[in-house]
Amino acid sequence: MKKAVAIFLAALGLGGLFARAETVNRIVAVVGEQVITSNELERALQAAQAARPTPDSPYAPGKKELLNLMIDKLLIEQEVKRQGVSVTAQEIEQAINKKREQLQLSPSDFALALRDQGLTMDDYREQVRQSLGMAKLVSKEVKSPGEISDAEIESYYQQHLAEFLSPEKVRLLHIVVRDAPSAPKTIKSIQEQFRKGASFQGLASRYSEGEEAQNNGDLGWVELAQLKPGVKAIISGLQLGELSPVYKDEAGSHLFLVQGREKAMSLPLEQVKDKIRQVLHEKQFQDQYQVWLERLRAKTYVEIRV
Repeated sequence: MKKAVAIFLAALGLGGLFARAETVNRIVAVVGEQVITSNELERALQAAQAARPTPDSPYAPGKKELLNLMIDKLLIEQEVKRQGVSVTAQEIEQAINKKREQLQLSPSDFALALRDQGLTMDDYREQVRQSLGMAKLVSKEVKSPGEISDAEIESYYQQHLAEFLSPEKVRLLHIVVRDAPSAPKTIKSIQEQFRKGASFQGLASRYSEGEEAQNNGDLGWVELAQLKPGVKAIISGLQLGELSPVYKDEAGSHLFLVQGREKAMSLPLEQVKDKIRQVLHEKQFQDQYQVWLERLRAKTYVEIRV
């Protein structure tokens, strides 16, 4: 529930997306007795596009979606006032300190960062007050998700099997020789010794200049998808125990040997049950939240002029 509220607040851009209003000559939306101007919408759009993506908000919203988010924000702010939801000074300061600590900034550096965004501490305190009030209201009005049955979890699992695959892995051995005039000769010597029966582990311990040399070149089990594209292409075509072609990058010349493989497999239901339950809880919350928003819209005059 708390995470869902946090995602909702992030979507509304309460970190400064709607920080200030300017006097302009065109109204793009009317919400009750308040308006949203074209300049406010344009500035919010620019801020959203400039923001770094996050797991919760990987893509910047378009103008229409953003306008609806701004309308939702005004609706909720107005409901906060109607219901008299209050936020204490202590709650505001605690939230500010938590944010500052997350950013690892001193109080003076935090104030400077706000100033770079055109905000004073008082401006920011007002934003925090609004966001905390909205979070309290949403937590109060949108019911906590109900119990998710085992049947619902299993149904979701069967319909989304592709989302619950263990990644393909390889047990990888590695030798790296740093760039130097003698490097080509060293690589050739390693290849010849391997062809004559020398163990890759022994060669790695003797020649490799990487940290894994201490472990006879053993990189352990590695997810194939996490390898560099060039390395992945080489590894994918290797048989077990086969020496790879030379792969070169800024670190030097690399040789690989695949000691084991694990194919991608479906994770058992028991292993992903908690994750599925969380997904379904989030969906329940979002569905209930949308119903609540529609009720707010139904009792408030809303006009969109774009």
